[in-house]
Amino acid sequence: MGAYGNVPDEDVKIVDRATGIAAQVVQALPSGVPNGWVVIAYESVLDAILRDWVGNGTDDLDDGDAEDISQIVIASAEIALRQEPSLQDATFRSVLKGWLADWVANWGEGE
Repeated sequence: MGAYGNVPDEDVKIVDRATGIAAQVVQALPSGVPNGWVVIAYESVLDAILRDWVGNGTDDLDDGDAEDISQIVIASAEIALRQEPSLQDATFRSVLKGWLADWVANWGEGE
């Protein structure tokens, strides 16, 4: 039995790594973005990484994957910042979640 009962130790390691990658990725947000975007980005990225693990069995994300996800976060933020202020939050959330859904569904195919 693992440190968390029936939760496998390997799963704990995978989830711990996922939280670390999500924390690393949010550091890529451009300066000057609204403070709330850090939380939106962290939650969205962590959710995508965990969905990828559960749905696709991906348990070995590396720094290259973190860089790919960072670029998604940056592009989402920059696109959102080009919108009128009242639409920026919704744009950031929607674009980021859409891109991350695509990443979960399609990225890494053919590797």
